[in-house]
Amino acid sequence: MGGELNLFGGEEQRGALIRRQSRAQRAAQGRAEVELFQLVASGRQEEVKAMLRKRLTEDGMQDISDVGKLAEELAGTDQFVASLLVPIAQEFARSTARDIRDFGRGRGR
Repeated sequence: MGGELNLFGGEEQRGALIRRQSRAQRAAQGRAEVELFQLVASGRQEEVKAMLRKRLTEDGMQDISDVGKLAEELAGTDQFVASLLVPIAQEFARSTARDIRDFGRGRGR
């Protein structure tokens, strides 16, 4: 196991990598927010709507994936628990897809 740690770096190196990725993600998010503000200020609402839809879609897909993995992890090999969790994960996926599809179309519940 010690050899594996040396191949991928020690705890300090991994922590620095995570911090660097987080910093890069925050910087990218900051740039996206500035771009979004500039589009709103310039009156380009359709582009703003498209940008928000793209972000909503990406976040929604990640959420669906996370919920599916969590349901699988929680169920483990227990078929009864799986039979309870699968419909919940499926409904979450359907409702998220519906929210993305209806975004910006004036359809409220």
